[in-house]
Amino acid sequence: MKKFIYLLAMVCSIGFLASCSDDDDSAVKRLQSIEGTWNVWSEGDETTGYKGSAIITWEIDDDAAINIDLGMGQPMPFKINETVTPLANTLANKFLPNVLQSVTFTPDGKINAVYSDDEDGEDVKWEEANGYASYTVVNDNLLAVTLNADKVTEDVDDPALKVQIQTILKQFGSIPVNIRWNGANPYFFVDKAFVEPIIATMVANLSKVPTGDMDEEDLKSFLMLKGVLDQLPDLMDKTTKFEVGLELRK
Repeated sequence: MKKFIYLLAMVCSIGFLASCSDDDDSAVKRLQSIEGTWNVWSEGDETTGYKGSAIITWEIDDDAAINIDLGMGQPMPFKINETVTPLANTLANKFLPNVLQSVTFTPDGKINAVYSDDEDGEDVKWEEANGYASYTVVNDNLLAVTLNADKVTEDVDDPALKVQIQTILKQFGSIPVNIRWNGANPYFFVDKAFVEPIIATMVANLSKVPTGDMDEEDLKSFLMLKGVLDQLPDLMDKTTKFEVGLELRK
């Protein structure tokens, strides 16, 4: 299962970074309004649902749906506005606080985080992640975020896979991350213009993923993921607004 997760991470990395470009502006800029430590937040319960730092906005026709095969041999339609987006938001805000506590933007352009590997929240042990990412200020509403390929892959056990992921990360440049202020809270997000070409790349890459060594559980998960992703390019064509990101608090 671990190898499968790394494989998906590699596919997502290809798609996520394929449309990025290098920032050629050598001038060092600061955005003091975001500097410092910002905390992840969440509120709610199983009955009312959860809301918090994770915010996914998807504006599309009310009839639009994603067909998902849950293993019963017959794909079931899930309406995006009615089910998919609310469920994605509540699940993200239920589990995110168990794995991410805070994010720090340093004056010299580093992004550090406090995180945990315990997604269930039963035995949370917070650790610091320093040196995994850096940022450059493009303007007051845009950052260019760069990942440290060596640090990101230091826990990947498969040498060949590690080299592949590092090569991908080093080949492409920075990730454009938008900033919008919700009152006193910064919301860091990517939008449809960035995500749409990435989805197309991910769909193409998934078709090349070898499945021969996957066990039954991994293969089922992979085929479900592929089935969902294959529908996204057409859905993105019909989407009027798409944003995914984090709203953080002091």
